[in-house]
Amino acid sequence: MSAACDRYVLLRGGLALPIEPVRLLLDLEAAGFKLSRDGDDILVRPFSRLREDDVRGLKRWKAHVLALIDYVADAQRERMQ
Repeated sequence: MSAACDRYVLLRGGLALPIEPVRLLLDLEAAGFKLSRDGDDILVRPFSRLREDDVRGLKRWKAHVLALIDYVADAQRERMQ
């Protein structure tokens, strides 16, 4: 496992997250993956295209990725109002 994170990203609304899960989410979305929440799980489509490194990253940063998914969903809802 890699060293502890020492760099963070501060998002609007005060959400502070380590840079690694933010990069992971952005990289996956740039590669065409769609991520969403299903209860306490992360749904990734198409799952069959995920690499082992991606799966490990999603497991390691699960709570942070779920927070990002919620953050993006909340921002999208606000824009629609």
